[in-house]
Amino acid sequence: MDALKCSKCDDRMKIISFIEQPSVIRRILKYLELWKDPRLPPEPLEIVCQPDADYVPWKDDVPEIEAG
Repeated sequence: MDALKCSKCDDRMKIISFIEQPSVIRRILKYLELWKDPRLPPEPLEIVCQPDADYVPWKDDVPEIEAG
């Protein structure tokens, strides 16, 4: 698809200017019903379980390996 090809006469169109202001772009897209407002961030996930205050890490007889 060639974005610069005229759909009426098949001639090549030329870019004569750029719209750079976000407020103007938003206004045009809203008028054309192509603008979607940004979604709000999702709610944080709820904690499913609470840490156990009595938790003791596993202890075994295997010595820790030291890097180096």
